[in-house]
Amino acid sequence: MLANPLRRDTVTVIDRVKTGEDDRGHDVYEDVEREVPHCNMQPVTSTEANDNRTQVVTRWRLAGPPAMGLTALSRVRFRGVLYEVDGEPGAYGSFAGVLDHTEAFLKVVSG
Repeated sequence: MLANPLRRDTVTVIDRVKTGEDDRGHDVYEDVEREVPHCNMQPVTSTEANDNRTQVVTRWRLAGPPAMGLTALSRVRFRGVLYEVDGEPGAYGSFAGVLDHTEAFLKVVSG
């Protein structure tokens, strides 16, 4: 893979993994964290609503390796902030694979 100067970020992907069932037959899940290098995080938008309290929604764009295994249920931690994946991540291919990548929008809501 060609070194890409834009892919300098490392993110932590947190996946919910089914680990079994409890004594009543309900699924039991555990969060599994893994670091994914060669990513690029870019801020996209931030909106603020003031309805008797301030709520801020901030969105980021994540571009990462083509097989990073990101899903709509994954969460991503970057620089200490935990983001939700906003929609389904996309897998993008390119001629000769040079620009292959995974892309997703992330969001964090505060307030």
